[in-house]
Amino acid sequence: MSNPDILFRGIPRGPTRGYTASVVMASKASVVVVPCCGSFSLAAVAREAGAPTERIVCGDISLYSTALGMAIMSNDWRLDLKPEAGEIGELVRKYVDGAPIAKAAAVMYAIRVLQYDRKNQTIFLQHVQRELMQEAENYIGQLMEAIVEMAQALRGLRYEARDMWLTLDEYRGDPKALLLVNPPRYTGGYGRMFKGIERIFDWDEPKVAQFTEKDYARLMQVLGASPALTLMYYATPNEDPAPLWGEPWQSVFADRPSNSKSAAINWIVANRNPIPPQVSRAKITLGEARFKLFTGEVKPDSRIEARVIPRDVADYYKDLFIHRLPGSMSEKYVGLLLDGCLAAILAFTTANMRSGHGSKDDEIGDIPANLTFAFTVPHERYERLHKLTLLSMLSEWFWNDIFSREKHVDLTGLPRRVQSTMLTPHPENKTARGTGMEMAKRAAQKDGTFKLTYYGNIVQRTREETLALWLQKFATKTR
Repeated sequence: MSNPDILFRGIPRGPTRGYTASVVMASKASVVVVPCCGSFSLAAVAREAGAPTERIVCGDISLYSTALGMAIMSNDWRLDLKPEAGEIGELVRKYVDGAPIAKAAAVMYAIRVLQYDRKNQTIFLQHVQRELMQEAENYIGQLMEAIVEMAQALRGLRYEARDMWLTLDEYRGDPKALLLVNPPRYTGGYGRMFKGIERIFDWDEPKVAQFTEKDYARLMQVLGASPALTLMYYATPNEDPAPLWGEPWQSVFADRPSNSKSAAINWIVANRNPIPPQVSRAKITLGEARFKLFTGEVKPDSRIEARVIPRDVADYYKDLFIHRLPGSMSEKYVGLLLDGCLAAILAFTTANMRSGHGSKDDEIGDIPANLTFAFTVPHERYERLHKLTLLSMLSEWFWNDIFSREKHVDLTGLPRRVQSTMLTPHPENKTARGTGMEMAKRAAQKDGTFKLTYYGNIVQRTREETLALWLQKFATKTR
């Protein structure tokens, strides 16, 4: 038997919902806004965390969400069958003319049947789809029971079938509002999820442009400058996405379901930090913990040093914070220590620098060290602690610490520049601003991403001067 209940298994995953619930309870928001509500899973999280349904506002543009939203509110709405609805239309006809619960069940049922049209129709899948249609009364009845249960739990919330941007514009200026923003992660998301439904039903569909990956830059800029507390849900197999959007964005939660190299990381990025950051991940089996994480205060007389560490130790901390970078060719792993505690993990390739064989664009004697990754431990107080990592990396003392025991430095000298190349969906990496790292190259890729190359000159700066510079420029902005 096919399982129509799968239509209500909303995302995000349990750990992400758990963190969201903690934020809802801590924020005591006057209104919780879910502008892309999907299956209403985040609305359900808010309700379970104690938010009154009268203070939950949802919106979306899909027929799926509209059907559920109107059922929850017991509001009738226009839903008609198209002439080309065919056999599916005949099976749901009497429900289309019914109450909001029945209309929602008709939509859910049609979506479930159509899902099999998007797959390779093996004999088994043909049988499953046919069985769904032969037992339509039974399945639609099950769907109605599930919708009634959802409506009872969320009765009182407000839903509008409208563009996400309109919902955000209404509430983002309210400092007492909590925005839970989870737009489709890929271009054409709605079209792919509900393909074929438009040939079955006719309804008052909002005429809006679908959200695409290219819209993230605008979205993050608008919400980053807004008074409302915003949680942005973002899944990616890559590193922390917050630096791509710059201040005030910060990653407050990450959930890595497995240790598979291809496993997507479920991030929550916020425009301010409502509760301490959290990480959910599979069990770590390699490497070892060697340092305590830095949680203290940065002072002018704090002891800062760079220490070469074994790869397995670096991988442990990198993996601990869900910064899995498969395929890395790093040669030197460095821990940045503050008062004996780990503040950051960095990795470099330096073979070209040592051999004197750089790229065609490098001048003789000026071959840069290549930064593979730099990750700063999240800190409850300091929002810009990563700036200290980059300032340290561009200070001569940092490289003296690293190469103090390597004889080749007598011949080649310390590096004079650091280079970092990255692929991002955005035309700039704002986290480097004000540290001495400047973008030298930007190349648009065929998939819409950008290949960015950043360079930074290593300067004669002592440890004390590095700390003083950071304290002066960046320490004052705290969480």
